[in-house]
Amino acid sequence: MQTQETVNQRVKCLRKELKLTQSEFSKTIAISSGQLACIETGKRIVNNRTIKLICDSFGVNSVWLKIGEGEKFNGTRDSKYTRLITLYDNLKPEYQDFILRSMNYFLKNQDIAL
Repeated sequence: MQTQETVNQRVKCLRKELKLTQSEFSKTIAISSGQLACIETGKRIVNNRTIKLICDSFGVNSVWLKIGEGEKFNGTRDSKYTRLITLYDNLKPEYQDFILRSMNYFLKNQDIAL
């Protein structure tokens, strides 16, 4: 059964589910935020290149994105995981290193009672 949503609407819903701004989402898929705004409002078609970039960047099922059928995400990726990866990818390298060091610290100490 095919949904009545358009691919443009699914792009917007996906971005909102991931809790990303248009700027964050568009930067991740290497398009301008203006282009994304036009896509989300239906003023611009979503071409195959953009679909591929969205699917590759966020682990989205291309069939779901194109026609609204099937699972939204490939594999076990969920919106928190995808958002985390997207935010991390948008950080400067020195901040990425800080995040990795912090995560290692928390992993080593997570079982210590406070």
